[in-house]
Amino acid sequence: MKLENTPQGVVAGSIPLFAGHPAHDLLPIAGVERAVESVWRGGNITRLFDYGDEQGNPQLIEFLVERLNRVELLGISRDNLMIIGGSTWGVDMICDQLTRVGDVVLVDAPSYRDALHIFRDHHLDIRDIPIDAGGVIVEEMERALRSLAAAGRAPKFYYVVPNFQNPTGITMPEARRRAIIELSRRYGFAIVEDDVYSDIRFGDALPPSFTALAAGEDVLRMGSFSKTLAPGLRMGWLIASEERIADFVSSGVLKMGGGANPFTAAIVAEYCRSGAWEAHVQWLRGQYQQRCDIALAALDSAMPPDVSYTRPTGGYFNWLRLPPALEVADLAERARQRKVYFAPGTGFFVNPADGRHHLRLSFSFVPLDDLRAGIETLGHQIREMSA
Repeated sequence: MKLENTPQGVVAGSIPLFAGHPAHDLLPIAGVERAVESVWRGGNITRLFDYGDEQGNPQLIEFLVERLNRVELLGISRDNLMIIGGSTWGVDMICDQLTRVGDVVLVDAPSYRDALHIFRDHHLDIRDIPIDAGGVIVEEMERALRSLAAAGRAPKFYYVVPNFQNPTGITMPEARRRAIIELSRRYGFAIVEDDVYSDIRFGDALPPSFTALAAGEDVLRMGSFSKTLAPGLRMGWLIASEERIADFVSSGVLKMGGGANPFTAAIVAEYCRSGAWEAHVQWLRGQYQQRCDIALAALDSAMPPDVSYTRPTGGYFNWLRLPPALEVADLAERARQRKVYFAPGTGFFVNPADGRHHLRLSFSFVPLDDLRAGIETLGHQIREMSA
């Protein structure tokens, strides 16, 4: 059997509009190679092959703390940050430490499907709250919280992707973030802020993070190099209170495992400390904006008027809503026959049927010609189905 050397889930020769990966021509391969060579020449090579600090590579922590304080004025110390193996690693760790079977967690409807998968793995009681163009609807969240309180229950945390949300691409405004923080304090739940797309913004500064607005109180915020450097590195970070970080660092997995990916972390630290990562992020913003503009132009041209879609100002994704008479499963089958693949909306809802008229497209990964061609194919199939 021949194994195709293709990225996760990608069928060779297809147009994978589902893939929320960085495009291969945007990967900083030469820069990372220079970082590897620098680390290799730096002496004491054996440290790369050893267990590392439980909290993570000290040089990478130092870089991230300095950058976050410089860019966002967070005022955090190294005791507020630890290195993790990507955001899903962090979500799983948070569930391990903060929840038990049957505990309630709140999510958006729709929400990041891999997080939903992890919550199901932990047998949590997932309650989804409707969203609109500004993210979660605060009044709906408050209604759900009152109902839970009446039953003697309270959520452990609210999981949210506040900037260029996966799957919709929308960004939550500051006023709504403040309202959610007020609810979290009134009802006693934490906020898990999955912030992996904030560096990929196309225009103005973003609203302050939940971490900044709450001064770090009962907020756990994750970042990742997967979207701005390379997903195969499996490298990210978690910001939380000193007490939370100390609890995570002293957990059995980290005590026995010696920190997250020490070999990779040393290379990423060198790449970041050289100034290469921040320069690369600045360049990436223009590249992804170009891809988003191409996707929107193709959607404007290809889609019939009764198909609606988001117009993100950063991130990787467009979110489409089909007419009520069309089912996304039928469109997926038609598209598959033409080797075009997308992410059906059913995977992003606690109740999969809620997503049967939705789909997510990613403009981040495929070549530009394939991006146009794939969207044109979908538009043609939708028109045929409507007819």
